[in-house]
Amino acid sequence: MNTLIDQLIIEFKKIKRVRGNLFENFLSFVHLCLTGNKDDKYKVKKNQILEYIVANRQSIKSKLIKN
Repeated sequence: MNTLIDQLIIEFKKIKRVRGNLFENFLSFVHLCLTGNKDDKYKVKKNQILEYIVANRQSIKSKLIKN
C-alpha cells in the first residue's frame, strides 16, 4: 500500500499550484484519481485506500511536506 501512496504523492507534487490544506487537497486528488469515469467496481478498494490515508494522516503529511 505504501508504494501506491508514494506514487500518488509523486503525482500530486507534480501539480504546481496547491493552495489551502495540503492533506485535504491530497485526499481529494487521490479520490479523483481512483474514481473511474463510470466504472465503480473498485469502490471497496478505493474506500480502503482512503481510510488508510486518513488513519496514517501524520506520516502522509510529513511525506507531502518533504521536497
